[in-house]
Amino acid sequence: MNALNTMLLISDAFVSLCEEMPLRKVSISDIVAKTGKNRKTFYYHFENKDKLIIWIFRYDLGQVLQNHFPESALLYEEPTADSITRFPYYVTQKSGVRSLDHAEFFECFAEVLQNRRSFYRQALVENGPYSLRNYLYTLYLEAMKRDIDIILSNRYLSRESIDFLAEFYTCAFLYYYIRRCDQNGIAQLYPDPGPFANIIHDSLESEIKEAQMRRNL
Repeated sequence: MNALNTMLLISDAFVSLCEEMPLRKVSISDIVAKTGKNRKTFYYHFENKDKLIIWIFRYDLGQVLQNHFPESALLYEEPTADSITRFPYYVTQKSGVRSLDHAEFFECFAEVLQNRRSFYRQALVENGPYSLRNYLYTLYLEAMKRDIDIILSNRYLSRESIDFLAEFYTCAFLYYYIRRCDQNGIAQLYPDPGPFANIIHDSLESEIKEAQMRRNL
């Protein structure tokens, strides 16, 4: 088996085990027993369970994004030895010179969580320093700062203001989906938002415009 197939075998075994017992109780020994591999094979590909969870998310998201967007719209990290850099994690979808429409990205994000909802519900409860939740915060905080720079388009906004906006909107979208993922009464994680489909970036653009107007008075 090539490396990707082996990683998929391990990840599928892990997800399957999480349907039989709580994620916290699934051990590396359980995973390797289910795959028929050995611990050396597991550790060759994944440092620990946290890294495996993150890899599963990035693989799942990468597949969905590649099915929904042209390659030119996809955003990747700088290539490293870490295999997750092969998968896109975000998009750049312009709707104007200083406007972004990322409504479809958030729909894709919700689709990923929906497809393995039981697994991600458990994974996102964890809040340790190397958890999926904190990984997503760090990943999308930088993506949001990049979006703000695009919306600014050479206009000035203090670094403190950029940092505030990036953190506020990153937390807003992540907590929204994490909370919905954990609510049993919600059938679909992405409801029809109607005219608010692009609320994150429409709001960002509006706040930046107002800040610029106040600065120019």
